[in-house]
Amino acid sequence: MNILTNVLLGKKSRLTNAIGYIDTGNTLRCRLTGRHVAIATYPVAAALATTEMLPVIDNYMNDPSSICSYQKAFPKGLHLIPYNTICSKGQMLLAMDADYMFIDTKYIEKNPLIGISPNTFTILRTDKCILLNKNYMKRGQRHVKHNKG
Repeated sequence: MNILTNVLLGKKSRLTNAIGYIDTGNTLRCRLTGRHVAIATYPVAAALATTEMLPVIDNYMNDPSSICSYQKAFPKGLHLIPYNTICSKGQMLLAMDADYMFIDTKYIEKNPLIGISPNTFTILRTDKCILLNKNYMKRGQRHVKHNKG
């Protein structure tokens, strides 16, 4: 599997594509569900978000720390994931459920958890990007071997 890949994400009737990067440093998992977390930019998340999710995501993008003091219940499909980085510990990442994720049409992840990066970044001059969890690289390789045999 290449380090750069095409990714197709879907949630109900909403679809979006992104350039994926297999991030071997991304080992993030949801502590409650055990699901691996891929980190997407705002344009990817906004394309999948429901109208109820979008104001929460927008507030998070404007002030990521405000998510910790959010007073209402999150719309269905949004979650907070604690995480650490090289530079800081005890951060909170807003994440959303998707229904599926195709990686280069060779691999599908059902019900992926998509973290929303409060920072912007680009890959190959597009801001529709997703940093894939390193676990997808392992699964993708197994899937390709399975199909060849």
